[in-house]
Amino acid sequence: MDGKDAELYKGKLNGLGEEFIYALIDNPYECPIVIGRDGIICFMSRYCKELLGIDGKDAIGKHITEVVSDTQLHEILKDGKARIGDTLYIAGRQQLISRIPIKDQDGNVLGAVGKGMLNEVKRLWDLQSKIELLDGQLQYYQSQVNKLKGGDTIIGTCPPIQEVKEKALLAAQTTTNVLITGESGTGKEVLAYFIHQSSPRANKPFIKVNCASIPPELFESELFGYEPGAFTGARSKGKPGKFEMAHGGTILLDEVGELPLPMQAKLLRVLQEKSVDRLGGTRTVPVDFRLIAATNRDLSEMIKEDKFRIDLFFRINVFNILAPSLKEIKEDIPQIAKHLLSQLKSEITWGPSRISRDAIQLLQNYSWPGNVRELRNVLEKASIIAKNDSIRIEDLPEQIRTPTQEAPGEKEPHLTGTLKQILQDTERQVIE
Repeated sequence: MDGKDAELYKGKLNGLGEEFIYALIDNPYECPIVIGRDGIICFMSRYCKELLGIDGKDAIGKHITEVVSDTQLHEILKDGKARIGDTLYIAGRQQLISRIPIKDQDGNVLGAVGKGMLNEVKRLWDLQSKIELLDGQLQYYQSQVNKLKGGDTIIGTCPPIQEVKEKALLAAQTTTNVLITGESGTGKEVLAYFIHQSSPRANKPFIKVNCASIPPELFESELFGYEPGAFTGARSKGKPGKFEMAHGGTILLDEVGELPLPMQAKLLRVLQEKSVDRLGGTRTVPVDFRLIAATNRDLSEMIKEDKFRIDLFFRINVFNILAPSLKEIKEDIPQIAKHLLSQLKSEITWGPSRISRDAIQLLQNYSWPGNVRELRNVLEKASIIAKNDSIRIEDLPEQIRTPTQEAPGEKEPHLTGTLKQILQDTERQVIE
């Protein structure tokens, strides 16, 4: 700005009046402090008294370090570079500060002004918390998007599948807690996602928590989040929990029967109060979520063994849906197999796109103790070894190609031992 422009602006400012100009400078939103090139205070807003405990009139003529011991305003005088939006501790309080040099027309530093956003800091922290939450949701979605590909559709037309669809659509129109039960590998997660996608919350988060994969010592921090420095190894900025990430949407607690008893009590409180307390935090965070729980365990038996709380069971089991096993919907195996094969081809980008009629027949004759998960595993292996564009009988595993051979899990029930031992034995047979 040259001298002519300066005189023009000065004339316009004088036209506004001294009272207007003073009000512009001395305002409660910035609380400015002005120092000369020697660090002596020339002006201090009267609104600084509440923050610093000193009247602005008493501060004028003193060096800035005498009034604000932890200031950094005088550093601007050395290099003449502005610092905008720094977070500093002033008078024991964290504040957002801008420090700006005052220069003449030749660029010489005449002094500096420090301005704060004293009344907006809380809003800034709230905004930062929201950004952290969105960042956590984004990372979660990136890790889950491939798993949920095609998960908004329930494949099949047989009566058991139609009944499941009808129940799922009924559940989707409410905010009632849903418990999905069924054998391992029956697609309970797909069913939960179908309910979410069919509900008014479809455009909100769908957060899955596998309760069986979380170490007991990390349950609380994973589900409810934690504040900075809550424990050794915690993120410096803290972390929102899965319930916060599901705000406005749906949270799926898969393998809910694996929850430790102490966590069951805390989960019950969250379901009752619709709020969470972050680990190491002092404030309660309200959350709006729809709960879907899933398990392949008999929760009624676990209640008898004092391994699952009966009050939590009644809280989550408001609406129950039983996912049918694959052997109960054998007529839909051709349709399900083709759907899984199309998914596999999109993932590995090569392999067969069809299944021969004879191979389909064998797939329908098999008992499928591992359900849809086992079927997908068989098709993935067959896709890798298939030599043409169609999966044929010779591409299938031995236990499926040999109908006379008793498939794992097909024996008549001569079962002994506890439920846990039976499950372990069956799992070992399937793997073998």
